[in-house]
Amino acid sequence: MSTRIPLDGKILGFGPMLPLVAAGIGTWVLPGEWKLIALNCAIIWGALILAFVAGVRRGYGFGNPSASKPTEIAAALSYFSLAGLSLIVPRASIALALLAVGYAFVALLDRRAGRRGNAPAYFATLRGPQFLLGCAGLAACWAWLVH
Repeated sequence: MSTRIPLDGKILGFGPMLPLVAAGIGTWVLPGEWKLIALNCAIIWGALILAFVAGVRRGYGFGNPSASKPTEIAAALSYFSLAGLSLIVPRASIALALLAVGYAFVALLDRRAGRRGNAPAYFATLRGPQFLLGCAGLAACWAWLVH
């Protein structure tokens, strides 16, 4: 199977990472209370994306008989749990750290899954750069928060 990323994969893969990059920039350049709004938006958006990706992995496991069901369930549960926890922890720095860990897991595990047939083959090429871009936005928010 080809690891070439289709156009819709590029658009739907990198597009959702742009709000995280914008939020990361926003925490540094926006005036006053807008910085906190950008930070909160990054946490909420980041969690929504991670929960969505959990569903993508689980859905692929349901729809592809050759996919490893235990692998798909474990990936989906870990992604979804980190997303949910990031929304309920009392400190934004912890929420950002949880999301960064989740995004790093996706970058690593979905690449591996694409190579092993547990995710679309192009995930082996897409997921690393896609989720590292999101991580950059989250890291910028974290850096602003702790500076």
